[in-house]
Amino acid sequence: MSIAEKRNRACTKLLADVHAIVDKEGIYPSALHEMKLKLVALAKRTELFPLADFAMPVAQGRNHPLLVEDNDGLGLYLTISLPGKEAAPHDHGIWCVNAALAGRERHQLFRRTDDGATPGRATVLKVGEVTVEPGHGMAMADHDIHSTMVLGKEPAIGLAVYGYALTRFPSVSWYLPQFGSVRTTASRRHAPAA
Repeated sequence: MSIAEKRNRACTKLLADVHAIVDKEGIYPSALHEMKLKLVALAKRTELFPLADFAMPVAQGRNHPLLVEDNDGLGLYLTISLPGKEAAPHDHGIWCVNAALAGRERHQLFRRTDDGATPGRATVLKVGEVTVEPGHGMAMADHDIHSTMVLGKEPAIGLAVYGYALTRFPSVSWYLPQFGSVRTTASRRHAPAA
């Protein structure tokens, strides 16, 4: 059996395990934690993810689909982020779990502190920080807010499972704490799947 076939089998099992967790528990912190542990275990199997199988980013980052379900199904991706890549605080609008194959990525966690009554305005407060590195992952619920930054001189390479495939994401909110503002992208929920 080829590495690609072994990888596909392992990815298929992971998504089956995630579905079983969701069916049993729903999307609660305990379920997200259990999913994260399963994803960290898969990420430890680095022989399934040789870099020769995945093109490096031309710019700062790239997502390689490993297994993407149809319609409103899950998406499992191998992510590569180059040193120095960062993203401002944002809310995916859907849950996700991450685990590292290599490198280190800092995730700062935020909580929105305003009432959302003024369009385009928002305040957020930093409430925590997690470093995703080999052997460690993180989980976020539907409207958790985080920023990211690749640490060190090596790319951050990891696995990510999202509650929806990237092509079916709801709107994403980007927060700019220094300006007290928020910008929201259009939802992809009604766009045809790619």
